[in-house]
Amino acid sequence: MRKNRLAALFLAAALSLTAAVGCSGNREHSSSHDETSYKISEDGRLDGLADKEYKVGISEEADVNETLFKLNKVIDSGKTTDSGEHYVYLDVTIHNATEKEYELSMLNNFFILFGDTTEAHYDIRTQLYAAKNLDGYQGSDFTVPAKGSFSGVVGGFLVPSAQNEYTVCFFPSLDDERDKSNVIKVKVDQSNISKLTPAA
Repeated sequence: MRKNRLAALFLAAALSLTAAVGCSGNREHSSSHDETSYKISEDGRLDGLADKEYKVGISEEADVNETLFKLNKVIDSGKTTDSGEHYVYLDVTIHNATEKEYELSMLNNFFILFGDTTEAHYDIRTQLYAAKNLDGYQGSDFTVPAKGSFSGVVGGFLVPSAQNEYTVCFFPSLDDERDKSNVIKVKVDQSNISKLTPAA
């Protein structure tokens, strides 16, 4: 299974490089920031995405869809891109109350929502960096055992330096990766972000 994951990682890296070369005239939009295809309503809901939203704070547990989710902290590794985007990771605890283990992924289950209706998605560059430089890093795909818990640092995202407040969003999809009917939202500000010194 690990060989398959490594193969998928290298394939994704190759595709990212191909896309970057093909879109060299539009490099600013080749990162993980995109205009969303939905609107944020006045009460902060993601219209057209999740039927139900659950808001909790950092280190608070959300119990949704037989899943207990807790964002322990957000980690800014200190590493930045040439354009100043920060490599950001999530320290999470996820408990699976079901009898079946399942896999979650950063690309499918997590994103960061900014107040201006843009979002950041998992970026493979952050995984390549963290695998060598971040203690406790678990990767972008991970398994939550049946009747058990997963705890670790996962990610990550590229966050513009000007963004000091945002919302981490998690879909508790269990073993159905298409299930986006529920979303857990955790508001993050500067006081919730652990800043590390970048590796040399």
